[in-house]
Amino acid sequence: MTTQPARTAYDGWCERRWRLPAVFLALAWLVVALAVVLAGEKRSNLDQLVASVGAGDVTRVEVVGLPQRPGWRGRTQVTLRWQGSVLTRFAEVPVDTRRRSQADVGDPVEYLQAVAYPRDLDITYSEHRSGSYLEWRDWRGPGWTGLVGFLTWFATLVLLRHGPEPRRATRWAWGWLVLLGGPLGSLAYLLLGGPLGVRRREPGRGRLTGGWAFLLALILFGSTTE
Repeated sequence: MTTQPARTAYDGWCERRWRLPAVFLALAWLVVALAVVLAGEKRSNLDQLVASVGAGDVTRVEVVGLPQRPGWRGRTQVTLRWQGSVLTRFAEVPVDTRRRSQADVGDPVEYLQAVAYPRDLDITYSEHRSGSYLEWRDWRGPGWTGLVGFLTWFATLVLLRHGPEPRRATRWAWGWLVLLGGPLGSLAYLLLGGPLGVRRREPGRGRLTGGWAFLLALILFGSTTE
């Protein structure tokens, strides 16, 4: 008597019509991420800039939004931009040339040049930041990344809604992670939820449910969502 081999459960994600869209979505997220890192900026603060200028690691700073009218005095917020070791960084600094508040910086140019002395510090000015940009979780990227990112995120939701049953978590659970996690939740779904089949989980094992996924998404993404 021969024993018939056990049938493996049907996995809809093995079909090409589902895997190809997932590959395109993952590539789109990769393009957006590279654009933000290579052409975007990472939020920093004045203390880090001062430390880099004092150490001689930064020799050029762009001041955005500081009025250049002769004799101008007042309070405003400026953006300081500089090139770090790898990334372009920016810091938003409140400036008060009257120095009525200890929390404000006086003339940022004089302040930074004093920190850099005796080395020279190249200062450039601009009234406004050129071009449009998208800001998300301390990153600023080119404006087009916002449109591409939104369309990719929406397409990921469509795939989640109409695609095969996802792995590791229920459809509702992945929905919360994608909704609240944006790009991070979307990539987690594409890589772990079934579309790309990374580290497939054995059938029959428990899956994350919607309620627990909602709490997990709030913990991971809620405090930093902007």
